[in-house]
Amino acid sequence: MLFQSAFKLFCFGAAMLGPFAAGALFHYVREPEIYAIFLAGGILLGFGGLCGFASTERAERRRHHVARFGREL
Repeated sequence: MLFQSAFKLFCFGAAMLGPFAAGALFHYVREPEIYAIFLAGGILLGFGGLCGFASTERAERRRHHVARFGREL
């Protein structure tokens, strides 16, 4: 349970800070092609964080449902 909470916190941080870091680098990167790589990486990191967080939430919901009703959804 502790590792699952830490993973959710990591995913939440990646989902928020990935796109933020890509946007913050806009003023420091001089070449547009290089910035496009950073932008794509930040967006993909944010999307990966959202997917990881949603997957963990779905597993918790399923486990709660089985504990409460004794059967799968």
